[in-house]
Amino acid sequence: MTSQPNDSPDLVRRLLDMVVTFTWFFDTCDESVVDDDMAVKQLEQIGHAMHQLPAADKLRLVEELATMAASSTAPEYREYLEKFAHTVGLAEPED
Repeated sequence: MTSQPNDSPDLVRRLLDMVVTFTWFFDTCDESVVDDDMAVKQLEQIGHAMHQLPAADKLRLVEELATMAASSTAPEYREYLEKFAHTVGLAEPED
């Protein structure tokens, strides 16, 4: 028997947290850790995958990101979470 997404309500948050963590790593590490071109390629792939999601899934992730940002105690990471949806194509930037 396979598990349905609703069987694990925190699945989306955990997976999103991993994506954000990896994105943060590629976005903030220097060339001594990861080649700049490789880091950019990875960030572009993440952005492309997020942009391809259906609108309802994008909205769900945007809501989860807002919750994650509100609960973050690290100001720099909270700011990163607040901008993440726009950075990876989940939402259009607000003017």
